This record gives sequence, C-alpha cells and structure tokens, in this order.
Amino acid sequence: MKTINLSVDITQSTELLKTCAEQLGSSLPTEFAEILIRWRQQTFTAPSPFLKELLATNPIQWDKSIAAHRAHSHPWYDFISSTIDIDNMASFLLENKYYPTFIALLEKILDIQFTDDAVSAVQENIDDEFEPEPHANLMRKMMMAVKKRAAEPIRLDDYPALNDRTLIFYYGYYLEPWHLVGSLFATEQMGTHRVICMKTGLERMGLSADELEFTTVHSECDEHHADDWLQRVIMPSIEARPELLNRIAAGIAECLDTSALYLDYVHERAQLRIAG
Repeated sequence: MKTINLSVDITQSTELLKTCAEQLGSSLPTEFAEILIRWRQQTFTAPSPFLKELLATNPIQWDKSIAAHRAHSHPWYDFISSTIDIDNMASFLLENKYYPTFIALLEKILDIQFTDDAVSAVQENIDDEFEPEPHANLMRKMMMAVKKRAAEPIRLDDYPALNDRTLIFYYGYYLEPWHLVGSLFATEQMGTHRVICMKTGLERMGLSADELEFTTVHSECDEHHADDWLQRVIMPSIEARPELLNRIAAGIAECLDTSALYLDYVHERAQLRIAG
C-alpha cells in the first residue's frame, strides 16, 4: 500500500501563504483550507508551555504574561535599534510581502463581536487605522524609503519560521476568528516596544521624520488598543462565553511562540551577514 505523505513542507507552506494573501477578503479554496489545517496540526502537536501558563492565569493578567514572553523583548529589537544595516533591514521588511493587512483582520474580528462595547472597541481601532491617513500607506512609505537606500538586489528568502509566523494570522482569519482575536491582541501588546526600536534604528540609517510617520503613530496608539482589546473585547467575551477562553489563549500563544522562532532566525541571519 502506498503511503500518503500529509506533511506540509516549505514549498507547500509558501504556496499556501501566497494563496491566503491572494484570497484575503473572500473564502479560501477547500484544498488550501485543508492544507492550512494540516499545517497547524503539524506545527502545534501539543500545547506549548506558554499556552499552559496562559490557561492557568486569570485572563485579566494576560498582558503581563505577554510582556514576559521572550518574543516581546527579543534581542532582535535592540539589534535593530543599535546595529542592523539598511540592507538587512530591507530584507526583514520586504520578505513580509504576504503579511495580511491589519484592516482586513480587524474587519473579520468585528463581524464576530456580540457585545456593544466590543463592537465599539474594534470599530475605534479600525477608525484609528485611517488617522492621520491610512496606516497601510504610512507603512508602504517607510518600506519604500528603506528599499531605495538598500543595495540591489535585495536578498529575499522563504523559510519556515517566516511562513509559520504569518500563517497563524491566516488560520484565524479563514478558520477560527476567536483564535485571531488572541493573535491580534498579542500583536498590539508587543507593538509599542517594537516600533520604538524600529524608529530608533531607521533614524540611525537616515530616514526622515516623514518617512517614519508609521512608527511615530503606532508608538502612540498600540498600547491603548491593547488595553481596549483586553478590557472591552476579551474579558466580556470570555465572561459571556467561557468556551472562548481556550481559543483566544491558543491564538496568543501560537502567535508569540512562532514570532519568537522567527525573530531568532532573522537575528542570527543578520548577525552572520554583517559579520561577512
């Protein structure tokens, strides 16, 4: 009898990631939804220690749990602030070409809210994404400023850690929106430290205040959004529907655990490249 290999390799996960990005705003074809399920099953074969920690912690303390995770204050961010060069920064930013737009993720989450205040909190987050202008435009301006300063050709890679860290968001978007609630909460909770370090590093590399407007805006709003997610979305939802706790906690843990491995990879790679 022929053995069927159901594992998802790097070629398949890259094709899956590309398809997920192309289908954003619509449904994922059944074939790729099945691959996405298999990818998650093989990536998370058992609850991680951090997920077990979250499940044993009062959810109102989850912000502190996230702050203590190694992804939150990973050495990569200090490396960006003090050491990274423009070429490696360009690789880091431009490799994320399949990262989903934040607005699309927020709109998916808005659709599943069932309390008035949670709807208001998510809608406020969406509205903020357009002030002082669409944040996607600000991000694009920053990325293009980095690209024009980097040496050509810019080295762009596909690798498992990048795919895993990004597919987490698509898993929630297409298959389990309450899982996505956890992933976005974790992302917002980590945001302030991340963008402050990025701003410091990019200023060192010569970007102007106008080119860095994305980092300025997000350094001022991410912490507020994270507080709203916990107080106005997550806690009331869990209190009304306790079965949501495990799904949200899994989204937080899987987002942070894959982020940590991704940051390990890009940090080591940039150090090796700079060392020559």
